[in-house]
Amino acid sequence: MIINKESKPLIQTDDKTSRRVLVYGPSLMLVEFRFQKGGVGKIHQHDSHEQVGYVAKGSFEITVGGEKKIAREGDCYYADRNVLHGVVALEEDSVLIDTFTPIRIDFLPH
Repeated sequence: MIINKESKPLIQTDDKTSRRVLVYGPSLMLVEFRFQKGGVGKIHQHDSHEQVGYVAKGSFEITVGGEKKIAREGDCYYADRNVLHGVVALEEDSVLIDTFTPIRIDFLPH
């Protein structure tokens, strides 16, 4: 399967953030998150999902568990099940690419 990004809708989740489900299979999902400066991915945890994130553009203050660091383009993070994590965008047009396993059914169109 080869996916053209423009064929996937960009969903505005609040005034400073949006997401695009790029591709998924039975147990793996890739999602693009776009943030304006100050946009927040609030602190949360997943009971049944592992998450890996990659900073594709800009910079973020990222919290995973008890660790908080500034991450810039090319940096990444891992959040295991039941580990609190979240982000704050430090620049305009910052982009995270996140992978989830299993897939986030709540991100799929209904």
